[in-house]
Amino acid sequence: MMFLIVFLFGIGFGFFVQRAGFCFAQGFASMFTGKSKRIMNMWFVILIITTLGFTYLGLKPVGEIRGYGFFNLLSGVIFGIGISISGGCILGSLRQLGEGNLFYLIVLLSMIPGMWLQTKVIDPILTLKYDVKKVVVPELFGGSPYYVAFVVCAIAIIGLIIINSKKENK
Repeated sequence: MMFLIVFLFGIGFGFFVQRAGFCFAQGFASMFTGKSKRIMNMWFVILIITTLGFTYLGLKPVGEIRGYGFFNLLSGVIFGIGISISGGCILGSLRQLGEGNLFYLIVLLSMIPGMWLQTKVIDPILTLKYDVKKVVVPELFGGSPYYVAFVVCAIAIIGLIIINSKKENK
C-alpha cells in the first residue's frame, strides 16, 4: 500500500514539475539574465511556505548553515559552472530526460561520478581538515527564530510585489 502511495505521489509530482517547467537552477539564473520571472515567483512562494512551515512546526532551526569558508565558495563556483554547462539542476535534468531530450541522459550519468567523489573523497577530507562551526542565523543576529522567519517572509513578499509590478508595467 505504501508503495502505491509513493508511486502516485511521484507521478503527481513529476506531472507538476513537467507542466510547470520547474528547475531550481533556471529560476535562480533568471534573476541575473533578466528572462521570465515566472519561476522566480515560484521561488518566493516556496521560500515563504518552507520558512513558515519549518519555523512554526519546529522542524529545524531557521537559517542553520553547515559552515562557510573557502571550500564552500569553491564548491559553489564549480556547481554553478556545472549547472551552466548542463543547462539545469538535477530536477530540471530529470524533467528534460522525461521529455525525451537524450542529452540529459549524459548529464545525469555524469552526475554519478561527481556525487561519488563528493561523498567518498571530499566529505571525509573536509570532516578531518576543515573545522567550521554551524551558523544559525537567529543566533548570529541575536533574535528569535520567529522574527527571522517574519523578516524572510516579508522580503519574499516584497520580492513578489516588485517582480509582479514590473511585469504589469510592460
